[in-house]
Amino acid sequence: MADQEIAKHTKQMWGILKGAEHGIWHKAREMLLEIFIIVFAVSVSIWFHSMAEHRHEQDKVRSFLLGLKHDIESDNDQIEGILAFHHASDERYAYLASRDPGEAPDRDKFNAAYGLLNANNFLVPRLARYEGFKSSGKLINVEDDALLEKIVSHYEYSIPRAHFSWNGWNSAHRALQAFTEEKLGEDDSLTARYKAITSPKGKRLAERMVTFPQLYERHEGLQKEGKEIIADIDRMYPDQAR
Repeated sequence: MADQEIAKHTKQMWGILKGAEHGIWHKAREMLLEIFIIVFAVSVSIWFHSMAEHRHEQDKVRSFLLGLKHDIESDNDQIEGILAFHHASDERYAYLASRDPGEAPDRDKFNAAYGLLNANNFLVPRLARYEGFKSSGKLINVEDDALLEKIVSHYEYSIPRAHFSWNGWNSAHRALQAFTEEKLGEDDSLTARYKAITSPKGKRLAERMVTFPQLYERHEGLQKEGKEIIADIDRMYPDQAR
């Protein structure tokens, strides 16, 4: 529509310029009016286009943030399970580390605790949506600067820190696994297991498994950040809040 108006008034300008029935000053006034109309039409066209583009961008932001909310909720559910796993692990590794090599093992209790040597639980965050939006350069379209800062910090700083703390725990876990496998050899009996765990190195490695407070601190901090981001998104889109 704007293009048609511009074409129409441009044609009228040429008509005024070529017309012989009016003087130069009249033509100048008519020309200036037509120029003003063209400039106004172009400005309005640009404004409408910008508004439409902005609405389109914010529709994508809305879709991204609501999807991100579900991703973080899923991650927080995972963290809940991870924390429960590690609390249980701490108790059982503390039990293993406290065993007296001169005492007979309680078969059921010892085997239940020893079975944790093959158990692990770690966060597998949902990163695809965030990474895709970031790589497309669209993060800057999130107009709430405080929320954007929280999201970037959550994904670029807090998640890697939580993973690093798990890496420390996993390194100790693998060391204990490797030690027991080496000590047991072909003998996987209760007696052989108990002897391996209650050896000086076995007890030291088992004790090491319960000395990772950063794992809790960072995962709980990650969970708290996630809840704050979800609350901010709910305030932005109250119709989608639960």
